[in-house]
Amino acid sequence: MDRDFEPFRAGPNEARSLRLHVTISRQRILRINRNVFEKLGRPASVRLSYSRERDAIGIEAASPRLNDAFPLIPEPAGHRINAAPFCRHFNICPDATLKFVTPEIIGQSMMLKLGETISVSRPKKRPRRG
Repeated sequence: MDRDFEPFRAGPNEARSLRLHVTISRQRILRINRNVFEKLGRPASVRLSYSRERDAIGIEAASPRLNDAFPLIPEPAGHRINAAPFCRHFNICPDATLKFVTPEIIGQSMMLKLGETISVSRPKKRPRRG
């Protein structure tokens, strides 16, 4: 294949019952689906960390009593984490909603590589002409 072709790294869709789905939006909201929530041990809150060397976000279950714990807010399809303070501090500024292609879950923690994402934003609707 010629060098000007770019491979699609995400692969085909998986069954919802098996999929580990994590996204980060332009508003700096992390969203996790129920499968990820279950694998993390159904925590009430998480601690966020960042590895500059790996360009990766770390998420681990944490006690809600900790000052640096972010609450998991229930949503219909999973949970969200309002990570704006964390993202501002580490200068994480997605320009679209990004899906993490291969979230790695080990025990009650997860690593999300910012270099292994795909854009899942919908194109903006163009206004109708009258």
